[in-house]
Amino acid sequence: MKRFFIFCSALVACIALAATWYVQEKLPQRSGDLHLTQLSAAVEVHYDERGVPHIQAQTELDAYRALGYVHAQDRLFQMEIMRRLARGELSEILGEKAVKMDRLFRTLRLHQHAQQYVQKIDLDSAPAQALLAYLDGINQYQAQGAKPLEFDLLGISPRPYTMEDTVSIAGYLAYSFAAAFRTEPTLSYIRQELGEDYLTIFDLKTPSAGALPQASLTGADWSQLHSLSQLSQEALYNAGLPQFEGSNAWVLNGSKTASGKPLLAGDPHINFSVPA
Repeated sequence: MKRFFIFCSALVACIALAATWYVQEKLPQRSGDLHLTQLSAAVEVHYDERGVPHIQAQTELDAYRALGYVHAQDRLFQMEIMRRLARGELSEILGEKAVKMDRLFRTLRLHQHAQQYVQKIDLDSAPAQALLAYLDGINQYQAQGAKPLEFDLLGISPRPYTMEDTVSIAGYLAYSFAAAFRTEPTLSYIRQELGEDYLTIFDLKTPSAGALPQASLTGADWSQLHSLSQLSQEALYNAGLPQFEGSNAWVLNGSKTASGKPLLAGDPHINFSVPA
């Protein structure tokens, strides 16, 4: 019995050590030297106490290439989810529960529009060169860095990132502004069933003079609109961090900052999306 307990203890210790090593291998590298191809000069990346990377490079393209690498080692799983969401490929890793979302985004044809857009890009232009350098940094990390833990759990094989992926994700971010998908069905239902006056509390009463008459919607119509509204909300929720609605901007006087310089903060109507 004593030998059995010794064996079990040793086995548990070995498993714990293996698990610790496995997790440590997945952590982003915060110090040391790395080799990236196509850099014109050395690039320094400093992480502050909040884990925010600060990149110092001799050229803009070097900075973008390093940024792509840093984003990939910190956020590759988030980037993969965003890419799959925009392309309608979530169900490939999440199963049947994501089929409806995939159908929505394939219907919106974000990826097809991205392909058409990329075909018209001047690859020699400065923005295109910056994007290509950024993508190269991502793909260099995928080629030499550790896969995120989530990739192993879900059986995801890394795929190169392309310009089409970036534009597809930009299309998804544009879609995230489309609050009407989620609010218009409810407001239209109130307008039709209860009357225009019930919208005054929302400051949404609109003049109807000169507008074309609208046909009343049926119960089946409302059911479809409700399903679309729910699906749109689920898509935003499943993209990662929940969306925080609203824009604001404020300025802080230099007398109240550590640097002595004023700070300007602007928050647009968009959900958390770094990297994009």
